[in-house]
Amino acid sequence: MRMSEVVEEHPSLIPVVNRFGIRIGFGDSTALEVCNRYDINIDFFLTVINTFLNKNYFPEKKLQGFHLTQIVDYLTKTNHYYLHSQLPNIERHLRLFISASDPKNEMPALIGKLFDTFRDRLLKRIETDEQEWFPHIIELCEKQTKNRKQACHPATPVETEEPTEALITDLKHIIIKHLSGEYNENLCYAVIVAINTLHADIQQHNRIRNRILSPLVACMEKESNKNLSLREVEVLRQIVKGETNKEVADHLCISLNTVLTHRKNITSKLGIKTIPGLTFYAITNGIISGDEIV
Repeated sequence: MRMSEVVEEHPSLIPVVNRFGIRIGFGDSTALEVCNRYDINIDFFLTVINTFLNKNYFPEKKLQGFHLTQIVDYLTKTNHYYLHSQLPNIERHLRLFISASDPKNEMPALIGKLFDTFRDRLLKRIETDEQEWFPHIIELCEKQTKNRKQACHPATPVETEEPTEALITDLKHIIIKHLSGEYNENLCYAVIVAINTLHADIQQHNRIRNRILSPLVACMEKESNKNLSLREVEVLRQIVKGETNKEVADHLCISLNTVLTHRKNITSKLGIKTIPGLTFYAITNGIISGDEIV
């Protein structure tokens, strides 16, 4: 089919297509011709598109075969879409909805506060993605390429619902089932449509995060962790707990120079240079629990 025919039938694909850097105005081009024009991997593009078109279609093995940097790039652009498009769109509709409602009706304002809670959670997750998780994944990929390691074979992931997804589910449910009093129905409908669009997008986003990216990263981290000696693991544990090099030396009864050597080896083996990155690695690999971090 021509790309224009697909998008005409499914306009909800427009923001997904945009994340690949593709703009509408396809002419008579096929998906392959469009992807070639934008230098996009056609297999990855079609797999993502089809997961949006069919909720029951989610080829984990195929998605695991794509390079992690492709998945990270796609999820990064998805996060940017949330930040610069979907969140501002919902906020705009909510402000109009609240201002047009009966001042005596507290429900619209309470819905606005619930959305603020959801937005703050999502923004925090995006910040962690951008500053810690995604850079950590890129470093793991670079290290794997350098060491010429074979691809990991991750375990089957456990299905979980993230707080962001649970919150936006509740938000949509509350508006549809529990909204009462006087309010503008047209603006309420606009809010519901905007929230429902974001809800569907986040569900798909989380499927890729939780069923593809997280298991692959965990597998790569497990392989990387095998390269650390027991002493290096002990040093890493004390570093992420906030101890200085001298404190680590005193705690483990080793010389300061030995600590510095271990730190250099840890950084080299893991390909992680920052304390936040090392902390993320240590927590996700069970070297330390989050409660132990000062």
